[in-house]
Amino acid sequence: MSVLTAATAGEDIDPVLQAISQENVRIVLYFFSVDYKKLDIEATVHQWFPEAVCLGSSMIGGWGPNGPMEKGFTAMSLSSDEVETVVSSFREGVKAHPRQTAREIVEDIALQLPEGEVNPADYIGIVLIDGLSLGELLMKEFTTAKKFTFPIVGGAAADELTFTETLVAHNSIMSSDGAAVAVMKMKVPFFYDHFVHYLPTGKEFLITRADPQRRIVWEINHMPAADYYAKLLNLPGPEAIDHIHFSRNPLGVVIGDRVYTRSPNAVIDGKGLQFYCFIEAGTKMQLLKQGDILANARDALKKAEDYVYPIQGVILFNCVLRYLEMKEDGKLESFHQIFSSLPYIGFNTYGEELFTHHNQTLTALFIGR
Repeated sequence: MSVLTAATAGEDIDPVLQAISQENVRIVLYFFSVDYKKLDIEATVHQWFPEAVCLGSSMIGGWGPNGPMEKGFTAMSLSSDEVETVVSSFREGVKAHPRQTAREIVEDIALQLPEGEVNPADYIGIVLIDGLSLGELLMKEFTTAKKFTFPIVGGAAADELTFTETLVAHNSIMSSDGAAVAVMKMKVPFFYDHFVHYLPTGKEFLITRADPQRRIVWEINHMPAADYYAKLLNLPGPEAIDHIHFSRNPLGVVIGDRVYTRSPNAVIDGKGLQFYCFIEAGTKMQLLKQGDILANARDALKKAEDYVYPIQGVILFNCVLRYLEMKEDGKLESFHQIFSSLPYIGFNTYGEELFTHHNQTLTALFIGR
């Protein structure tokens, strides 16, 4: 038995589920286009794997053994050869009460884990979050919880850039207002990290007024944020800012050699900038410049192989902005080829999770033998 993956662009998902069927399946991960909701896929998946934990998320494009897909269904199964035990929890209400929802998940998971400390070298969590909620607040609760000493990697569900309904599935339940966490005790080594291909420019500034709950920055260096951003890009004003400027010129928090990207997505009231992650006043940031996304992916795989070899499975949580960039530049197939020798799946997200809520980032879990 091994890590098994399969994908389809069609609406009949049974061949995919047949392809990932194996003895003693512990967990099934799957990602799907949002219009698959009408197929009740959560019920179908759970009927195929009633003894396993089944976690799913809607996507804007996905990744699998057949390559990049605009629409479709992609899935992976892990068996008792890789996973000793898996526990899970699911809650709704993340839009209105993200912190409380996260606390309830923590309490539920804690009751299912062994007493005392859990070894972070043995345990890894997978989290899937409603993409229209404040994933930052959920991740803060998870990473500060006493029992959650292990890493948690994952992504925020997406739709087709309508920002109207994103879906998370847990076993036979699907919700547009939910979060799901599965915690696996692994029998095999694993490696996780986040990867950013955008680079610091050295152009630093300070966020001086912000509304984190709405993910809006109103002032940068005491100037209207949209005006300041336009000035950084040598544009005549906020009215000249387009989505291509946002995707190619994100902002970032730079700590040593680590970059934490914060990408704007809209001008608000002609003055503010809305982001995919929230930013607080007092944050020092830099303008970032585009790097080589394919070289970054190759480096990610090499780094993983330095820690875990051989790799027998990969799960990718890839930001929608990275997906759109690769699509515009004709690099989707080249990105796929970097991982194509391995069983892998992934989806393009509205945010990536690893200790915190990221964007314009690739977070990944590599599973060894």
